[in-house]
Amino acid sequence: MPSTHQTPVFPGPIHTHWQATAAAKGFDLIARIRDRHHLQLRCRTCGGGVTAKLFTLMRHQPLCPNCLAARRSAVATAAGVTFLSPDPDRRGYGRFRAPCDHVLARQFELIERVAKGQTGLRCETCHAEREASEARRFGWERLGHCPSGRPNYRLYRHHCGHVQRIAQANMLWGQCDCAGCGRGWNAKPSFLYLFRICLPATTDRSARHYLKLGYSAHPVKRHRHQLGLAKDAQVEVLRVLAMASGHLACGAEQAAHRRLTSAHPKAVVPAPELAGAMNVVREIYRPGLLPMIEAELDRIAAEADAQSG
Repeated sequence: MPSTHQTPVFPGPIHTHWQATAAAKGFDLIARIRDRHHLQLRCRTCGGGVTAKLFTLMRHQPLCPNCLAARRSAVATAAGVTFLSPDPDRRGYGRFRAPCDHVLARQFELIERVAKGQTGLRCETCHAEREASEARRFGWERLGHCPSGRPNYRLYRHHCGHVQRIAQANMLWGQCDCAGCGRGWNAKPSFLYLFRICLPATTDRSARHYLKLGYSAHPVKRHRHQLGLAKDAQVEVLRVLAMASGHLACGAEQAAHRRLTSAHPKAVVPAPELAGAMNVVREIYRPGLLPMIEAELDRIAAEADAQSG
């Protein structure tokens, strides 16, 4: 059978078992093309031409790009978007036009789940515009995603010029006092603290020793009234580090905890061990981590000094 493919025909026999294999896999073998490794096939489903390697035909199932595009278009339509093309840079991704007319890059598997009603699909451009509009209502300008990569936080600039990270959920409800010009806790001076906590021995367990790193505007009040310790528990204040604002103290504390828990996961006291002993069950460490926590506080102090000039 003569070739209708624009690529030059490659001279050579077309073996009967090649044709039989092509037929069994849904194709007609039209010609050998390009070189000894390539074949021109015709899909028996859509009639479209397909270029495939001989090895692929004999060992695997060739895919008809026309049928594949039709299936992807049908799935995309069911998901409420329009399939444009495969993503040229990422395997398994496609480019889709959303109802808002923005182009989205999404995994084909995700579009299939959207079509089945298992999940939703959101345009990041429209979502960012909504977040910016929400921020403007409270005097903020949305600058972008959180520099530290925290998915639920965004970077904002207040009308006074102060820039800070705020949880997107807090911005939605206006719970976003400015740490630069506001009057809330996050604008007032605060402290990082390091406590050594000793829980006395009981009838069923020996005495326990822990370290607690946190922040508070009133560190002494924190351990006396808010940790919920027993009256015979002993608390030693190992270190207090003044911070310019609660916002800075909160950010420094959270960053320190992320580094400590990532680098020393075995030094983190599991929550069940603390049940009934104190009100907090997170971010409590073994005594052996003291040098590392001290080093974190030294680093935070140096950064604070550098920023203050």
